[in-house]
Amino acid sequence: MAGQVYGGCYAVIDEQVRFYEENGFVQLPDVLNAEEVAALRRALDVAIEDRKRLQENWGPRGDEGYTKVFLQMVNVWERYAAFEEYVLSPRIGEIARRLTRSSHVRLWHDQALIKYPKDSKATAWHQDKVYWPMQENGALSCWMALDDVTVENGCMWFIPGSHKLGPLNPVDLGNAGDADLLQMLPLGGRESARPHIAEMKAGSCTFHNGLTFHYAGPNTTDHPRRAMVTIFMPAGTHYMPLEHIVGDRGHLREGEEFHGPLFPVVSRRDDQ
Repeated sequence: MAGQVYGGCYAVIDEQVRFYEENGFVQLPDVLNAEEVAALRRALDVAIEDRKRLQENWGPRGDEGYTKVFLQMVNVWERYAAFEEYVLSPRIGEIARRLTRSSHVRLWHDQALIKYPKDSKATAWHQDKVYWPMQENGALSCWMALDDVTVENGCMWFIPGSHKLGPLNPVDLGNAGDADLLQMLPLGGRESARPHIAEMKAGSCTFHNGLTFHYAGPNTTDHPRRAMVTIFMPAGTHYMPLEHIVGDRGHLREGEEFHGPLFPVVSRRDDQ
């Protein structure tokens, strides 16, 4: 059964919840142990080889601009038991539930992101929420490092408090170039735009609000930078028609609350 391998809990304290609410992200050390990280790396190796062998595109598109930003494979939890165990784990889901102060959280989708070395591009500054078919703004992402991440290999950067600016214009991540963050932000958000650089060890992670501006530089090292991203929706998130890389999976009506086996509940408050 999914969730047994990654059982147990990670104690999120009130101070971390308040930090997340104020800044739109939080960085958490040592959420996974070395054995758990190694298991996900092995599963990712298998998925990459299967993708090549089957000549399938499990991401948004295969154009050169996008693939130089990263290789993206979505909903790998549906193909591999090792990823299902992780993605549906109560340990990760409960962190998301605590940070959103929600009665429960559902999975939106997962994605494996690999930034290959040398010939790579930066992931432009952007917000995630503007690409998601959701009416509400509360969804958040867990970005789990499967390698030690640094500025040199493309770690995450965040603009603290930028989630309070609300939804802004989306960017074409494959062709954004070196988009100037300050030109993307409204005047009121420019003075405080001082990035937090989230360097961290493998097995550590960040959670960030879908409206928080974030960025990852190019990978200038000799080794791939691997990460596993899991996106969660708090209770009461409703569908809004919007084209997305995972497609119209649930065939939901506009205004309908997300539900069903494609969007499983990952963590629920004990009194629910």
